Amino acid sequence: MQGLNPETLVARRITMDFETTVEWKGKFPGSMLGQNGLTVEYSPPVELEGIKGPMTPEDAFVGAANMCFQIVFQYVSAGLGLKVIEYRCRAVGDLQTVDGAKKFVKLTLYPEMRFALGANLANLDKALTTTKRKCLVTNSMALEVAIVPKVLE
Repeated sequence: MQGLNPETLVARRITMDFETTVEWKGKFPGSMLGQNGLTVEYSPPVELEGIKGPMTPEDAFVGAANMCFQIVFQYVSAGLGLKVIEYRCRAVGDLQTVDGAKKFVKLTLYPEMRFALGANLANLDKALTTTKRKCLVTNSMALEVAIVPKVLE
């Protein structure tokens, strides 16, 4: 992503399409090819008669939000004087039954971040709020997003 800044994407109103291809041959795991070239095996969760090991759609859903948040946070933070040198985030999707159908109702992100010496930590709340507002994936999800940050020494 050299030179590609989320601010630029918003300012230029870039239109993009994203495509995946799923292939299943009678048993799991199936495979999903992403347009970026990665093939990932997938299966339903073990609890739904899937097999252990491959990615599940639920993992992919929660993981997509987690990855997108990290990427946007990195760019937003740098612009606010917060150079991120280490980042780890656990994400938890709260699956509930709503009107007779299963759906994620809340996503909680638990980012743990370490910043370079001299980082302007006074801007951390602004960085998190701006990231939440600009994160494409979480903004595309009909659920509550909560962030529980931790700064590592």
